Amino acid sequence: MYKIFNVFIFISILTIYALDNSNLIADHLDEFDGEFRLSGQIVNGTSPTDETIYEIKLMATQNSSSELIDIEIINTNKNFDFKKVMVDEAFTYFLIVNHQDIPTIVFVEDIENPENINITVYDRVFTPKDIDVIDYSIMVPHISPDSDIISVLGLISFTNNSNSTYFADLTDPNTSGLNLLRFSLPENFENLSVDSDLPPGNVMQIPTGFALSNPVPPGDHQILYSYSMPRNTGSIKYNIRLPFGSKKFKILVPEKSKISSEYNLLKDSTLVDDKKYELLQGQDIKKGEVVVVDLINISKPGTLKKITYFIEKNSVPFFVGSITGLILLLILIFSFLRSNSRRRNLELNSDIYIDKIIDLDERFEKNKINKEEYEILRENYKKNIKG
Repeated sequence: MYKIFNVFIFISILTIYALDNSNLIADHLDEFDGEFRLSGQIVNGTSPTDETIYEIKLMATQNSSSELIDIEIINTNKNFDFKKVMVDEAFTYFLIVNHQDIPTIVFVEDIENPENINITVYDRVFTPKDIDVIDYSIMVPHISPDSDIISVLGLISFTNNSNSTYFADLTDPNTSGLNLLRFSLPENFENLSVDSDLPPGNVMQIPTGFALSNPVPPGDHQILYSYSMPRNTGSIKYNIRLPFGSKKFKILVPEKSKISSEYNLLKDSTLVDDKKYELLQGQDIKKGEVVVVDLINISKPGTLKKITYFIEKNSVPFFVGSITGLILLLILIFSFLRSNSRRRNLELNSDIYIDKIIDLDERFEKNKINKEEYEILRENYKKNIKG
């Protein structure tokens, strides 16, 4: 279990780094002038009067490495005090409390008063019985004219109404799907991506959807997910299982799509980003209900819209290409006309000089011009005919 916990901590730190790169910058340590003191108390949000002994660690990770370093460990039932900790700007420092295998992490840079720190931990429960979904939304955005792929977005807002942290025990062979935070997806979904504001955990993809292994502390949380359907998908059948119920439920699809459900959902239309959507919505859906929705014919861009989109997308290169082509065409036409004009002029000149030679020959035969003059003129006329 200790090894598993260390792996979990390692993944948690890396995940938090990935979500906020500012954690890798040690500029916040300047205020401590080479050393700092961290003191405060640990509060159990589930059982405030509990006398549990907690282990709190001051740890660090080198900004250029993923190695975790234990600096100091304190065992206490409430108060802690890390005195004169030497600061190295090449490291990022944080406090971590492990309570019932759930780590609570506080980065030094996020602490407002380093000598009055309050860290709240919660007892662990293994079933999601106190989780309620507030809003369950599915949206099929308008399909792009340059693609036949259907992308789907989902947003689930939910709350943990208890004062305990739900965290399933995946090492227990008796753990079933009923004890997991799970959500439905249609058959043949692809490219699933899931984000949430929960503490770090794993996404488990299953044929009917996905489940999360993240701890769920008390309070409100959100899950944002997306996926795509195989190319040229024309319809989608949703069997949406709601083990946590949903106070509000809605599904939006592009206008002119055919959508139906035998469940008691209100049909309407709405605008999102100036685009019209068909809407099915319901309220106060009970835990364990299954909402079946048939998206029979998903509206796709027509040929005219695809052509318009192509022209708009390629308007600059199309315009430049058109102007260049027009210039080349004008040059070719000009050259052709000029060539024809020159040829006609040459033909006209040739006819004139041929007539002159004929006339010159007649004059010579009648002895109206001497031989020397005749030969000079005739040779000159012949040269003009050759052009």
